[in-house]
Amino acid sequence: MSTLQADPEDRIAAPAGRAGMMARLLGPLARLRRRKKTAPHDDAADHGPDHGAAGLDGGEDQVGEDRPGEDRAGDFAGQDAGGQDYEPRRMGFKHKLLGVLYLLGLVLWPPFLRGNLSTLGRRLLAPAWLLLLLALIGGGGYIAVTGQSLTVLPGSEVVIGVSKLALPPEAKLEGDQKRAEQAQKTVEGIGRYPSGLLMAPDPALVESSAIGQMPKIGSDGRQPWRAYARPYDEPADRPRMAIVLTNLGLNESLTAKAAELLPPAITFAFNPYAPNLRAQIENARMLGHEVLLQLPMEPFDYPMSDPGPNTLLTSLTEQENLRRLDWLLSRAPGYVGFTNLMGAKFTSSPEHMRFLAQQLKQRGLMFVDARTAPRSVGARLVQENGGVYAIGNRWIDQQPTGPVIESRLDELERLARGGGVAVGFATPYPITLDRLVQWSKSLAGKSFALAPVSALVNRQPLE
Repeated sequence: MSTLQADPEDRIAAPAGRAGMMARLLGPLARLRRRKKTAPHDDAADHGPDHGAAGLDGGEDQVGEDRPGEDRAGDFAGQDAGGQDYEPRRMGFKHKLLGVLYLLGLVLWPPFLRGNLSTLGRRLLAPAWLLLLLALIGGGGYIAVTGQSLTVLPGSEVVIGVSKLALPPEAKLEGDQKRAEQAQKTVEGIGRYPSGLLMAPDPALVESSAIGQMPKIGSDGRQPWRAYARPYDEPADRPRMAIVLTNLGLNESLTAKAAELLPPAITFAFNPYAPNLRAQIENARMLGHEVLLQLPMEPFDYPMSDPGPNTLLTSLTEQENLRRLDWLLSRAPGYVGFTNLMGAKFTSSPEHMRFLAQQLKQRGLMFVDARTAPRSVGARLVQENGGVYAIGNRWIDQQPTGPVIESRLDELERLARGGGVAVGFATPYPITLDRLVQWSKSLAGKSFALAPVSALVNRQPLE
């Protein structure tokens, strides 16, 4: 008798009654999860090759019953080629992943259902990975295109599209905007603080540029140094003394403390590199202090002593110095003018100070010469070009000790008594603040008036 040979195509052929779609989808996954197949019949070796072949042909000795949508070869997952039982391997990660990809491919690629189920996994693997790759590329492209319109709101860790955001009124505002709204609520009169200082910026006194707003003379002739000055109405016959407190803003807490403790008549000069400069200036002006900006200028030992990246230098062209000056002009609104930050070499150069004096005159700003150079020509060049100036007479705390500070303040009183005006410069050391508070209280019993520096313009003799 001839031995029947099993045709490989017979082992994977679908039964005569074509299975439904769900059975075709889930059949291969069921085979992958089967741990062990138990057969109720005798070993195929006991029945001989004929019987085993009959089982392959779907005879009555076939193990188990036909299951729709499942190929016949899956019934022998628990037997080796000789018909002996063996423990099937556990399904690993690779098989699970292939199963997921298989199911994904069947759902996303229906035409493949017409193929051979035993080879569908391999045929669908490449398309499934291709779809996943295309999805990743598409997502990355979307983020790259729309990323420029995304930002993080202050105080929030959620990235949102600003172009589609409508903030509710109670949303958190920028610090400067919030302070401005608070300031508006405390104003007595239109556009002025209770101290009388004009709120800044006055739209008529600023011009827009690519780097921000810069002060200008108004169409009606008003100049920023007058508009933003602290009102002063003391009798003209009383000697006037002004104190300019410099290098403010670098220490925000110390600056805020000085603004609260010191008399409002003391002028504040802010470092242009200070953080939150606009908000700090606004706070000082709300409390009544007139404001200057410090202008970084070249010292004799530059670059060993470096006032910062936008320092005006004698080695630069006028165009480059003008670009740096524009940056400084746009730092914040509300100041009456500039005083020099270092600058001994620059203020000693007539050519360069003439250039600066012309720029300040065109914008209606004053210049307060800190006299860091004994031969400074700053005030003289400002006067020659029709501008307004003041000159520092003493640094009261070059040695920050109580006796030295008190001695320098006494010198200021003598200068004011003899010449009618005197200007002192100081640094916000804690001991300096303490001595200034005590000294200002003592002026009530004297004939001196503590005045903002703008009340002393063009009243000091030029040396």
